[in-house]
Formats: sequence, structure tokens, C-alpha cells
Amino acid sequence: MTQAALDWGLAPVQSTTGSPTWVRRGLLAVTGGLVLVGLLSVYSASSFAAQKAGLPDSYFLVSQLARAAVGAVALLIATFIDYRVYRKLAWPILAVVVAMLVLVVLPWTLEIAPVRNGARRWIALGPSFQPSEFAKVAVVIWVAALAERKQDRLGSFREGLLPFLLVLAPVLGLILIEPHLSATLITACLAAIVLFAAGARFRHFALLAAPLVPLLWLQIRSNSYQLRRVLAFLNPEADATGVGYQLEQARIAIGAGGAIGVGFGESTQKLQYLPEPQNDFIFPIIAEEWGFVGAALLLGAFLFWTLLGLRIAASAPDLFGRLLGIGLTGIIAIAAFLHMGITMGVLPTTGVSLPFISAGGTGIVVALGVTGILLNIASKRSA
Repeated sequence: MTQAALDWGLAPVQSTTGSPTWVRRGLLAVTGGLVLVGLLSVYSASSFAAQKAGLPDSYFLVSQLARAAVGAVALLIATFIDYRVYRKLAWPILAVVVAMLVLVVLPWTLEIAPVRNGARRWIALGPSFQPSEFAKVAVVIWVAALAERKQDRLGSFREGLLPFLLVLAPVLGLILIEPHLSATLITACLAAIVLFAAGARFRHFALLAAPLVPLLWLQIRSNSYQLRRVLAFLNPEADATGVGYQLEQARIAIGAGGAIGVGFGESTQKLQYLPEPQNDFIFPIIAEEWGFVGAALLLGAFLFWTLLGLRIAASAPDLFGRLLGIGLTGIIAIAAFLHMGITMGVLPTTGVSLPFISAGGTGIVVALGVTGILLNIASKRSA
């Protein structure tokens, strides 16, 4: 066990019984609670938009219920699959995801990977899904599996970190050219977290960040819309009716909620003021209807989920389980806190959905599948 892993609290717990029963039950309970809050919030945030489109007010709720049902099946299946199987399948899983990412960006696949809102992020074969969401899980599994085998060499940049970069760079590049900058950065962060927990040196990441930060800035400057979003973050009032409009409306919604909110279903910002209120900006609707108390409880629920995930990682019977556990926990935690930070204006505006809550099929299926894997890790005994 490396010092980095010890510092992250990933040393194996001296127990042969896996995580305590209360941890598994707690994770399942808080996950169920978040999904329920999500269904209620999606209904409230989308009912007006559905009616305006000539659809039943429960249209998006029914759609999200179907997606949650698929996610529940994913959770159930993942709970009963021994997580150590993913170690053997790490390369094939990554290869399948890379093939999907390639399919998304090929110029002759527009029929199955159409352009939506200026980006190609979805494969439309029946129900649409986002390969970049699956890429996060595939990268975590692959990095955890390879880091376990190469742990004694992770202290070396050339023999440890460089081989990971040679594989991860094309994967991240495919996500970036969709374009999907936020997913690219989140996936890169997840890989870095798992590698650091396995023993990679912090100074190597610092050396990598030195050239990557200016490259990131060049990427933002080359995309006028991304640049306007950064400028709007720095001064939202300067373009309150343009690129800063969504953030301004989100802040109005949060402020209008006060301490206890205006009441379920009573949001006014969802009435065509706040774009996409059921997706990337659902947290302000929750804050408006449930107030500071409701928003704080939701934040607490995600903190509790994260702590349970880390507890499961710490109790895993082997290094792969510990690295996999922290990486999977990171998928939910990073997205949740980014979403809340973005919608409150603490971070630049970009598209990050709220796990378990936001409308969308891929997100809830992946989030529930991740929870299932964590539950399986929690159930395993030390050898």
C-alpha cells in the first residue's frame, strides 16, 4: 500500500466481512431518495414546457420513470456481478467505449449521431445515449486495473504515468472534439484521482498541468461560445440577456427561494425564464421551490453518498476494489458538486447534469449502475 493511498484513507480496513450492513443500506437508501427527488423535480420543472409543446404535463416524468426503471435494472445486475470481473474486462470495455466515441464523430455517421445544439454527443439507435458518460466508467475501470498491475512503477513518469497518457490522450481527444469540454475535464480528473490514490506523484501531475492550462485556454479562446461563457461568469451582468442569461435566471431562482422556498410546483423561473430547467439547471428550480433548507438537504445527501462511497472503497478487500471504489465515487461526487457550483455562479457555465436528479437517460442509468458496482464491492470479504 502506497503512502498516497494511505493519505487518501484507502488503507484496507482490518475486517473480513466487507463494509458494514448499514453502509450498504445507507447507500441504497440515499440513492433511492435522490432518485425520488429527481422524479418530483423533473415533473415540476418540465410540466409547463410539456404543456406548451402540446404534450401531457407528465410527459417528461413518464419518460424519466422509464429511464429510472432501466437504471434500477442496471443497479440490480451490477450488484450481483463480482467487481473483480471488470479487472479482466478493462481493455475490452475501454475498446467498446472508444468505438462508440469514434462513431459519434465520424462525418458519415450523422444519421445515427446527429448534431444537437451544435454538438455531436449522442448515438440515436432507438433511445439516444451519450458515450461520453460510459467513457467515465470505462476510464475508471481501466486506470484502476492497470494501476494495480503497475503500482511499483507509478513513481516513475516514464514507466508509470506516461503509458497511461498514451492511451488516455486519444480517448479524451475524442470527447473534446464532440465538443464536450466539461466531460473531457471530468474524465481526465477521474483518471488523475485514481492514479494519485494508487501512488502516482503529485509533482508529475503539476508538470503535466503546466502546459495543459495554456492549451485549455487556447481551446476556450478558439471556441467563441466557450469564451463568452467564461466572460459571462466573470461578469454576468455584462450580457444578462445573452450568454449570461441562463446564469442570471438561475441566480434569480435561487434567490427567490429564500429560506423555505415558494412550494413544490410553484416555481416561476421554469415558465420560460430559465432554459432547460429539467436538465443542466435543475438545481435552481429545487432551490426556488424548496428554499435554502431543501437545497442544503440535497447537498447533504450528496455529501453522505460520497462519504459512503469512500467508506466502501476503504473497506474493499484488494487494491483494485479500493481504486475502483474511489473512482466510481468520484463520478457522482464531481458531477454533483460541479452542477451545484455552476448553477450558483461559483464556476463557469457548462453542461453538467445533476446525478440521479436531472432528466436524461444515460445519466441516471450510469449513476445507478455505478451505485450497483459500489454495493458489490461493499459485499465482498477479504481473502
